[in-house]
Amino acid sequence: MAATPNQGGQSGYINMPSAVVETDGTFSVGYSYNSPYGQTWVTSSILPFLQVTGRYVSITGIPAFGINDTGYGKGYGRYKDKVLDVKLRLWTEGDWMPSVAIGETDVFGTELFNGQYIVATKTFGASKNVEASLGYARKRPDGLFAGARWTPASLPRWSMVAEYDTTNYSRDYLASGSGAALRHKGPSLGLEYRWGWLALQAARSRDQFSINASVSIPFGEREFIPKLFEPAYFVDDKNPPPLPSKEEWHRDPGYGADLVNALVKQDYKNIRVEQEGNVLSLSLTNSRISNLGRAVGRAARTAVAFTPQGVTTLRITYTKLDQPIATYEFFDLPKLNDYLAGKIDRQAFLDVVLLRYPEKSDVIRDEQQTWLQEFLDKPAVSKPVVATAPAAAPVVTAAVHVSPVLAAAPASQVLEIPVPAVVKAGDAVNTANNDGKLAVGLGVDGDVVQVKSLDREANRFKIAPKVGFFFNDPSGAFRYSISAVANYDRRLGDGWYFNSAASLQLMETVSGVKQPSNSELPHVRSDVADYLRGSRFSLSRILLNKYDNPAERVYTRLSAGLYEEMFRGAGGQVLYLPKDSRWAADLAVDALQQRGFKGLLDSRDYKTVTAIGSLHYRLPHDITVTARAGRFLAKDTGVRMEFKRRFQSGIEVGAWYSHTNGNDITSPGTPAQPYQDRGVFLSIPLNSMLPMDTQSTAGFALSPWTRDVGQMVASPGDLYDMVERPRADMHSYDGLGNFAERPDEQNLPAVNPPDRPFVSPWPAMRARLEQSSSAMPTPPEWLKATALIGGVAVSSALLDKPVDRFVKKHENSTAFRNWDKLGKAMPYALVGAAGAALAFGDDRMQNTGLISMQSVAAATGLALAGKYAIGRARPDEERGPWSSVGSGTSRSDASFPSTHSAVAFAAVTPFAKEYDAPWLYGVAAVGSAGRIAGRKHWVSDTVAGGLVGYAMGSWLWNAQRDQSKSGLSINPGPKEVSVTWQSKY
Repeated sequence: MAATPNQGGQSGYINMPSAVVETDGTFSVGYSYNSPYGQTWVTSSILPFLQVTGRYVSITGIPAFGINDTGYGKGYGRYKDKVLDVKLRLWTEGDWMPSVAIGETDVFGTELFNGQYIVATKTFGASKNVEASLGYARKRPDGLFAGARWTPASLPRWSMVAEYDTTNYSRDYLASGSGAALRHKGPSLGLEYRWGWLALQAARSRDQFSINASVSIPFGEREFIPKLFEPAYFVDDKNPPPLPSKEEWHRDPGYGADLVNALVKQDYKNIRVEQEGNVLSLSLTNSRISNLGRAVGRAARTAVAFTPQGVTTLRITYTKLDQPIATYEFFDLPKLNDYLAGKIDRQAFLDVVLLRYPEKSDVIRDEQQTWLQEFLDKPAVSKPVVATAPAAAPVVTAAVHVSPVLAAAPASQVLEIPVPAVVKAGDAVNTANNDGKLAVGLGVDGDVVQVKSLDREANRFKIAPKVGFFFNDPSGAFRYSISAVANYDRRLGDGWYFNSAASLQLMETVSGVKQPSNSELPHVRSDVADYLRGSRFSLSRILLNKYDNPAERVYTRLSAGLYEEMFRGAGGQVLYLPKDSRWAADLAVDALQQRGFKGLLDSRDYKTVTAIGSLHYRLPHDITVTARAGRFLAKDTGVRMEFKRRFQSGIEVGAWYSHTNGNDITSPGTPAQPYQDRGVFLSIPLNSMLPMDTQSTAGFALSPWTRDVGQMVASPGDLYDMVERPRADMHSYDGLGNFAERPDEQNLPAVNPPDRPFVSPWPAMRARLEQSSSAMPTPPEWLKATALIGGVAVSSALLDKPVDRFVKKHENSTAFRNWDKLGKAMPYALVGAAGAALAFGDDRMQNTGLISMQSVAAATGLALAGKYAIGRARPDEERGPWSSVGSGTSRSDASFPSTHSAVAFAAVTPFAKEYDAPWLYGVAAVGSAGRIAGRKHWVSDTVAGGLVGYAMGSWLWNAQRDQSKSGLSINPGPKEVSVTWQSKY
């Protein structure tokens, strides 16, 4: 039975929720009206058990800002509110057990519609066409509620729906003025119709009618439109002339020029060729093809048709902005040809292919191509070239691009949208390759029309229309601008690039946005209204970038110029990619000055230096978690956490949350709860929606409020974004992807990755608990460990007084206060990381995460026992190093040992041992030292706590390798995990 969103967007009935979570990857958007509430909503099943909904609720009859003499808010209309809802399914339905979910509505913001609920749902009937739910809610709704849906087997598109709505509408915001107070609890009936992605519901409660319409898009599908107009790959002519010898190739550069020209016709750029010994080397990139393996496959197919006699190895290095991403070496060219022709299978082909990280020597530099340059623009003379099949036009494209959240007023947003196009098959459309000549394109890259020039060196000039929307300023809920945006990008040399963009407003209403910022922080984002009104013509970007690859898996960028609409400056970034393809780390430092409102070369007085370190980790199911820490735009320091999931279609859904010391207490923040920046984002690769491949993407980001806390400058050219997708393709199965584009390849995991189901960790957790209990240390081992911890703690106590005197002298410094905050947050972050590994990791990581969580629980218990037994006073109580806690303090809050240290070391130890990553101990130690910096613990407290955590983590990690007792044995290997049950009998 298909799930249907209720009027708030969550899976349910009319107003009440069910325990159903839509199919993993489902994205739904809809509108409902149930007087006095009109709701535009978006819902996404970002995980198979987690559904998140964002709603934009308007209340009829309630003015947004009241009425006063100044006319404040006069153009805004009715009251509107942003709402975020979350539903978590605890378990799925079984033969007898119902599925059960918990949820909360209006989690952040005004919380006018806040409520919590738990609900159980069961399906019945031979065809499972009857669904019933029973739940309990508090706040909104309030009390027991129920719902049911019946879908006749003979009419599968139709459903009857009923519910008992237990919402007490009289408690709603200004219910008497909106008319909500006249509504009552009670039953409701509805009729639903579903057709493909579309759904429509009409319902009647005891008081009124309501309607709900929605579109549900399955992000889990690979593509929504078949690649009907994808240009064909290169095909050699039927009677090619004999291949030249290596001597002839070197004597006549025309042979190399023919190869380059053939690749240019297939959208390859920055092509460099070198032939030495028995190796033909290419370095290149592709401006259109989105999959790394497919791009290299087409290049290899073309190259073998031009390879001189005597060459036995073909080496292709794929680059981005002249930086090497991956190198493919083919050691047997006859086998390469056989595979491309479908004569041998994938496994036989893999024996003659090497995929590796590039070396510096793999990139062919400009000075190595001087022999070829004068021939590149001449007609081919040495070998005929058969061009690829012509590209037909895309049929329909609607693309949305939203700039970083830049709105000025509460709950305001700026969106920039390329104008969608409808193009009929057969209409003339220019491809990405036009040899540097200006050409008009219709429906290309999501633009209704564009004027574009793109040459073999990826030098680009483009003009296209763009629509921007501005939401929720008191001067008007909806404002727009239509602009012509011009981009000019030029390659200046190896790794040197010039990038620029400018816009001219053609039609707009955004100049009426006049809400001033009330922020007490530097106005790094909240003055966006002034920038929108500044000038019809503006320079949004003028940059000089230098990219380099100084060592294997190390990339750098230096930048200077106009970064974005609000800031200019100079800075750089360095990115490191460990051999473990899941990790990446980068550091970006930028010296910035705020630009003026005119959008030209004017400036303001505000200057700052930002420094953001980022750690990226790719979990299974294409989930990426990013942790950023450092100094943000408003000179506030803190952390920003990002979570995103990429679905089969390539669409990414994610969210971010920042926590800094900005202390933003102006509305919506308060002195008791300063505002912290948060939001959600969506990224859409247009190749999933077009009938031909493209690397173009669109996206948007939404935040409940536009404030100045936790903000970052737009990157001049983020290195992680540059390598993320090709690196993921490189490490996906065999790394070849849709290499030969053979029909029999399409079911290979590397081409069409199978869905990896989310498996409940509970069976493994229970087995691990049983195993750990069987490996419990003996009493002598406990005594030995206790004596060791006690001895080290007593020795470290010699540092208690001198270190505390030093900390007390500097306790008011910003560095020590921030270190204290880091110490408080570190255990939570580490436990969260362990929990993420348990929930989303592969078998090896799930096992390690399980041990980590178990170690944390054990270490916490021991630390609490130590606190009760010793009852030591904390340093800030000023009672002396070994005094007992005061009469008003519970012994559970005593100082010895440090629970934070115990938890931190317990969390990291299993990972440090499993993955040979001793640096993780340093992370835990830095957090533990923060407790000393905040005078919450003595040195000996943290030492003892760290040893307790380490001991628990080591014991439980080693327990899985203890084969002396009966129990579960989980033995991770580099590519697989073996699981056995062993008995000593």
